[in-house]
Amino acid sequence: MYHQSNTAAALQFPYSAMSVEAVTALYCRLSRDDELQGDSNSIINQKKILQRYALDHGYKNYRFYIDDGISGTTFNRPGFQQMIADIEAGLVNRVIIKDMSRLGRDYLQVGMYTEIMFPEHDIHFIAVNDGVDSTQGDNEFTPFRNIINEWYAKDTSKKIRAVMKVKGNAGEHLTTLPPYGYMKSPDNKKLWVRDEEAAAVVYEIGLYVMDGFGPSQIARKLTERRILTPAAYYASRGRKASNIKRGLPYAWDASTVADIMDRWREYLGHTVNFKTRKKSYKSKKVIHNPESEWMIFENTHDPIWTEAIADAARAARQTRRRPTKMGEMGMFSGMMFCADCGSVMYQCRATNFRREQEYYLCAGYRKSRDFCGQTHSIRTVILEELILENLREIVSFASRSKDEFVRLVMDSDLRQRDRDLAKRKRQLVDSEKRITELDAIFKRLYEDNISGKLSDERFQKLSADYEKEEQELKVLASSLRKEVELEESKSADVDRFLSVVERYTDIPELTPCILHEFVEKIIVHAASDPKGKNRTQEIDIYYKGIGALEMSKVTASMEK
Repeated sequence: MYHQSNTAAALQFPYSAMSVEAVTALYCRLSRDDELQGDSNSIINQKKILQRYALDHGYKNYRFYIDDGISGTTFNRPGFQQMIADIEAGLVNRVIIKDMSRLGRDYLQVGMYTEIMFPEHDIHFIAVNDGVDSTQGDNEFTPFRNIINEWYAKDTSKKIRAVMKVKGNAGEHLTTLPPYGYMKSPDNKKLWVRDEEAAAVVYEIGLYVMDGFGPSQIARKLTERRILTPAAYYASRGRKASNIKRGLPYAWDASTVADIMDRWREYLGHTVNFKTRKKSYKSKKVIHNPESEWMIFENTHDPIWTEAIADAARAARQTRRRPTKMGEMGMFSGMMFCADCGSVMYQCRATNFRREQEYYLCAGYRKSRDFCGQTHSIRTVILEELILENLREIVSFASRSKDEFVRLVMDSDLRQRDRDLAKRKRQLVDSEKRITELDAIFKRLYEDNISGKLSDERFQKLSADYEKEEQELKVLASSLRKEVELEESKSADVDRFLSVVERYTDIPELTPCILHEFVEKIIVHAASDPKGKNRTQEIDIYYKGIGALEMSKVTASMEK
């Protein structure tokens, strides 16, 4: 008699059709949902039932094929696939299972195997508890039993989704495993705590982001430093990894770094639920939900990144900054925009350029003169000097006269919000006024149609046009109301800015890290007299949390 207790062991001793007679396959499967029903479906119990049945019926040459913890809605199971491969190789002549649900919970797939494949390979098929034996002819109730098994899987999936929705709305973590850098608390599995060794790597990745490096560059640096990849790190700790790329232990992949950057909210200490979904319990394809459907719960666990690092990561992923052909990332890449067309400004460099010749140019202007009619360009060294000088001035002012600085920021913020609010409120009033007019017009059209002054065809055309306009205006009005509410609730985050100021009493030079700590974006205006002696150019510097102040609107001239 020959038998193995698990698939992994069996794979070490492959059968040969020439040397070993065909065996009886005893197939066992257990999913996580089946475990909830107790021990009746346990792998141990299934093995006992199948082994006893095989021996009682004289099937002494048997082999176990086992899938533990895998749903019956998928047939991509290691044990099952090995059994099918052995059937196709002529190594198996009989398949015995505890009941039909162990084979699977998709009645079409189960039917394909039991009614087509098994008969084609002369497989004697037995489901012990369901009284199915292919040598005794068709069992008319088997197809219905397969449908019931699938219905059970569908009903279970529906219940699990309902439970997950309740948990997600309550702020509980829905992911099976925490993101790299965290682990489940030993005291409470529902909580995430920092995995200090992995968290240190995540923090260093954040610092690289602050220095202007992209995912590919960061991946190369981590590989050069021989830092274990997430999959290799988990393996070294004997822990499970979920959907993490596997390979050489130190070979970091750019997409792995990008995934970490995309989870900046989690690394700020927030829980984000309902980011993805699946179309049905049968489909394994993951669909990404729009951010409007996410549920975000703030400060649910200890952060690894600071706000500045998270801002830099978010900005980097939104703009997808890329290195130049010379392999370096511009310090201001993804932060500079044209004042006229709103396009991103990109760095222009060449191997024969001296550093003082490098400059940033509007992408819209280069694309088409019709898109952006004026040249928006500025030399990198001038920009660095202007930003550094203005940053030193604002930091000094904020440190020296904190109360006065707060008043300045709040007054500026209030004026800007008042301008934005006034504009949006005017648009809202105009939209609502037009909606009222359209209601009156539609009423007159209806009366003219009833009285015979307006034909049915003409009425249908005019009413359709007006209804379309009214619907568009209602959507616009709704959007404007939300914008007005948002503007009224917004206020400058001076405390955050001052907390950053406290860490930088002296700024000897402008670094990517310092730049991303303080600056949100830079708006570059077209130069006046661009080729003349009186060339001047305005630059608006928007600082994080406080926006653009009067003193952060600087001018570059021929002297600078």
